[in-house]
Amino acid sequence: MSLGAVLDVIIGLSFTYLLLGILASGAQELVATWMKKRGKDLRNGIARLLAGTDASGKPSTRLFQQVFGHGLIEDLSAKKLPSYVPSRNFALALLEALRDGSQAPLFSQIENGVAKLPAGTAREALTALVTEAAGDLDTLQHGIETWFDDAMDRLSGVYKRFSQHFTLIFGLIVAVGFNVDSISLAQTLWTDPAARQATAALAQQYVETHQDSASRNDGSKDVRTQIDVLKQQVGLPIGWTIRADESEKNAWGIFRHRVFESGGSGLWLVIGWAITALAVSLGAPFWFDSLQSLLQLRNSGPKPARTADAAGNGATG
Repeated sequence: MSLGAVLDVIIGLSFTYLLLGILASGAQELVATWMKKRGKDLRNGIARLLAGTDASGKPSTRLFQQVFGHGLIEDLSAKKLPSYVPSRNFALALLEALRDGSQAPLFSQIENGVAKLPAGTAREALTALVTEAAGDLDTLQHGIETWFDDAMDRLSGVYKRFSQHFTLIFGLIVAVGFNVDSISLAQTLWTDPAARQATAALAQQYVETHQDSASRNDGSKDVRTQIDVLKQQVGLPIGWTIRADESEKNAWGIFRHRVFESGGSGLWLVIGWAITALAVSLGAPFWFDSLQSLLQLRNSGPKPARTADAAGNGATG
C-alpha cells in the first residue's frame, strides 16, 4: 500500500468523526438550551463571585441580588436569565450597588459601601481593588471588569469540561447504537480502494462547501445525508446488519451475540466503539481542522523534480 492510501484511510476516519462530532455538538446545544445551562451557570458564577457571610454566619446574597437584578444585567435576557454579561455592564451595576446615597464623592461612597459588605470573597477582592485604584474611579472600574473576566474564564473552563463529557457519552451512544466501529471502518477503507477514494472525495467536497463555521453547524440534516451516503452508496460498515445466524434474535440478542458470543471478536468491537467515542469527544472543530490539513497534504502530492535535476538525468541517459 502506498502512503497515499494510508492518508486516504486517515481522511476517511477523520471525515466520519467530523460528522459524528457535528451531531454531538447539535445535541449538546439542544440539551444545554433545554437545561438553561449557560444562564444558570452564569448566575451561579456571579453568586459565588459576590458571596459573603452575615454576622450570624449565614450566606448573604444581598449584593448578588442587587447586581444580578440590575437592569444592565437582568434586561439582557427576556427571561431575566442571560447567558452572557459584558464586563462593563457588570462593573457599572456593581458600582451602583455599592453607593451609599450620601453626599460624599462617588469614590468615597463606593469605598464606604465596600467596607460595609459582609465578610467574604467579594469584600476581600473589592477592598484590594479600591486600594489599588487610589481614588481613581476609572481604574477601579477597569479592575472590576478584569476581575469579572477572570471569573468568566474559569466558568468557561467548567462549561468546556461539560461539553467534553457530553460529547464522550454521546459518542459512545452513537458508536454502540449505530455500530460505528473504528476498527471495522479502518479495515474496510484499507481493503476497499473504491470505498477509500469515494470517502476521500466526499470529504474534499464537504470541506470545500463548509469553509465558514455557520455552514458547518447549519443543522443535522446535511450531516445525516452524508452519513447515509457513506453507508448506502460507499458501503462503509455503519449500522447494524442482521446476519443469517441472527435472524431469529431480537435487538438485545444480536447485541449480546456480537459482544459476548462471537469467539472473542466482540472485544475488538468494544475497542472499536471506544475509539469512536474518544474521537468524537475531541469535537467537530478539531476534526474539521485536521481534515483540512490532511486534504491539503493529499492534494499537494509529491514534490516535482527541479528542471536542473531533470536535465541532468536526461544528459546522463
